[in-house]
Amino acid sequence: MPRKGPSGPEQTLTTAPSQAARLKQSRQGIRLTQRLASEAKKTGVKQRIADHEVKGLFLRITPTGAKSYVLRYSQEGRRGEAAIGDATAITLVAARAKAMDLLNSLTLQGIDPVQAKQAAIVAERQRKNASFAALTEAYSKDAARRKRPRTLEYETWLLDKHILPKLGQRPYAELRRSEIIAFIEAIGDKTGQVTANRAHAVIRQILNYALKRDLIGANPALGIERMFPEVSRDRILNESEIRKLWSFLEAARANGGEGLAPGQRLGERPVNIVSPAVATALQLCLLTLQRSGEVAGARIEEFSWKDRLWIIPADRMKGKRAHAVPLSGLAMERFQSAFKLAEGDIAFKDRSGESSVDPKRLTRAMNRCCTHLGLLNAGPHDLRRTGRTMMTSEEVGVSYEVAERVIAHLFGSAVSRVYDRNEYLREKRAALDRWEEVLRKIVG
Repeated sequence: MPRKGPSGPEQTLTTAPSQAARLKQSRQGIRLTQRLASEAKKTGVKQRIADHEVKGLFLRITPTGAKSYVLRYSQEGRRGEAAIGDATAITLVAARAKAMDLLNSLTLQGIDPVQAKQAAIVAERQRKNASFAALTEAYSKDAARRKRPRTLEYETWLLDKHILPKLGQRPYAELRRSEIIAFIEAIGDKTGQVTANRAHAVIRQILNYALKRDLIGANPALGIERMFPEVSRDRILNESEIRKLWSFLEAARANGGEGLAPGQRLGERPVNIVSPAVATALQLCLLTLQRSGEVAGARIEEFSWKDRLWIIPADRMKGKRAHAVPLSGLAMERFQSAFKLAEGDIAFKDRSGESSVDPKRLTRAMNRCCTHLGLLNAGPHDLRRTGRTMMTSEEVGVSYEVAERVIAHLFGSAVSRVYDRNEYLREKRAALDRWEEVLRKIVG
């Protein structure tokens, strides 16, 4: 019977168990619940409430009331404690799932969660602090196995001259698209639009290297379209220009390389434009229709005078495939005279006499010739384009397929190239002999 009080019958009171009572009950076997985790308060002392569903999982409450889930474990006789997460941010269900994942990794793979977290923190710190210059060094070692020396040389120049002075000390993981765009625009305004585009390409390749090795999560340079327009060159010399240039190069070859202006005679004041070697190299660019770098780097071991054949090794070819070039009579005579003049195994030596001349020297010499002769500016590659265009003309009469093979352009499908290893020497020889014949008529 309810007891009566002064004002009537005594009410039956149901009092919820206190926090201390719940904690005591949990130690006696009451399961840790989401409600218990949410309502637990600070008591001024450190508390741990064990979860009876996942062994080793605890709700930890600090004296100040901060609550978090932790996982106690043992690995090879060592005890450890891994943080699971803030109890106010994740649910008990999520804490249990994460704890089970850690225990599975520990049991099946032997991965200590604390050591793994510490290693991840160190790796993340190293990743963020790694400089773009350090990444560039690793990239360059990798690129050296894949790229031509000339390409590597140009990339090194871009890096040393333009890129590394500004970006070298920046952590590469912190580079942002806006920063790269501003950098490229600055190069375009101060140096040149083509240089800016090339710098962008190099930065993109370096960051791609990092992306493929999981050093960064995304490449900020990938989504940037080419910043500045580039006009594809289509310069082709006409017969009058070819005649004028060839005559000037012949004069340069005969006059110690100092060259004669049209109408000048031997003994008169020379114009000092091109050397005999460079003049010969430019003529060979037109005779053989090969790239200036391939002509400039010619070495004696690449030639068979008996077979009238020049085989350019794969490592000097843009496509990384060896290329056989049949030599016309005049082309062979010019190469032989170049080796004789150089007095060695290198056809066109640089100033040191130890290496081949830089192809850029041919470009600069060609520019000087065009300026002196009053021709619209042209380069060695324009000689190649001119000859290739004229080769398929009605006068020369070479088929498109053979003309493409002469200049080492890939022809046909990838499968057909695998099975067809024929060098088409007979067809290419006939084409280059016919081209020399027409060229002789043009230059008189």
